[in-house]
Amino acid sequence: MLNNEFVFCVDSDGCAMDTMTYKHELFFGPIAADVFEITDKEIFLTEWNRVNLYSKTRGVNRFVALVMCLDFAGIQGIDNLKQWVETTTSLSNVSLEKALAEHPADDLQKALDWSNEVNRQIKGYTGDSLAFSGVLEGLKTLHELGRVYVVSSANREAVEEEWVEQGLYNHIDEMYCQDKGKKEDVIAELIHNGYAPERIMMVGDSPGDFDAAKQNGTAFYPILVNREVESWTDLRETVAEKFVNETFTKTNQEILVTAFWNNLEL
Repeated sequence: MLNNEFVFCVDSDGCAMDTMTYKHELFFGPIAADVFEITDKEIFLTEWNRVNLYSKTRGVNRFVALVMCLDFAGIQGIDNLKQWVETTTSLSNVSLEKALAEHPADDLQKALDWSNEVNRQIKGYTGDSLAFSGVLEGLKTLHELGRVYVVSSANREAVEEEWVEQGLYNHIDEMYCQDKGKKEDVIAELIHNGYAPERIMMVGDSPGDFDAAKQNGTAFYPILVNREVESWTDLRETVAEKFVNETFTKTNQEILVTAFWNNLEL
């Protein structure tokens, strides 16, 4: 019975994989500045990194971040992009391609060009794409205790390649990425399929992960920025077992959430 199983939903970038910082600093921000012809790139990139890495919007979907930063830079003519971001049920390249086919627009085309170029350059990246220390051992423990699903807003092809390379892929049951929609919708679908919300724990590093858990009434375990190894150790050695033994209390959850928000006051 699914409702008797425990489930760990694990984010990828910045949570399991130490890939978030270089992706934004080398690809997401600079390519956006080029595609949208930003004049003051230094200020734009500083804002890009603040929004995506060092604030309470850390980990926000790429298209949401794009609109936020283009607005900050005063870029005009992005109304179609804003409307799509506000109304689409899937913030993904596939959804954007569909919107473009139905309503061709310059700003939508630029957003798709940007997203595809980011994916292309990340795929060609030859630097290190490593899991945080302790993630492999942590996933092994989680998989012994329940089902493990990757729930990520990143491109599936890139995430899958990284998890295979790092030897993590054999310790999960399924991978739900950008192509499956928002994280909260993925968790809602798991619940719809029979898993009990009180037996699901979202493991993540961003407010989006916290919101996805909160909206579905599930537990949330934060991987703290710049304290990732410590976070994975605590999850593996203490928290996961308490969760499946049903001794993970409301107070335990509140302490973790407080630490999470305090840590993002960077």
